[in-house]
Amino acid sequence: MSVQIVRFSTGAEKIGEVEDGIKRLFAAMEEAAPTGIDYTALRVGDGAEFLLILELADADTNPLLEIQEALAFRAKVAGWAEVPVAPQSVTVLGRYSR
Repeated sequence: MSVQIVRFSTGAEKIGEVEDGIKRLFAAMEEAAPTGIDYTALRVGDGAEFLLILELADADTNPLLEIQEALAFRAKVAGWAEVPVAPQSVTVLGRYSR
C-alpha cells in the first residue's frame, strides 16, 4: 500500500476554480471506475488551502495516470499553488474503517 498527500494553498480568487477542477476530476474517476484506489480531496476550513490524499493498494500501479482529467488536474495544481508542490509519501500509523 502507498499513501501520498499533496497540500497546497491558492489565492482566494482561485478557490472556485480549484473546487470545479476537483468536481471534474471526481466525475471522470466515477466514469472510469478504477480499482485499488482511495482518493480524497479536502478544503481546509473555509480558507484557500487544499489537501489531496491518495491511497493505492499497489504502490507500483496508479490508475490516475490512465485518466486524462486526472492528468489535466495534476498540471493545473502547479498553477493554482502559491509555491511548488510535490506529493509526499506518508506512513499510516492508525486507521479505523467500518
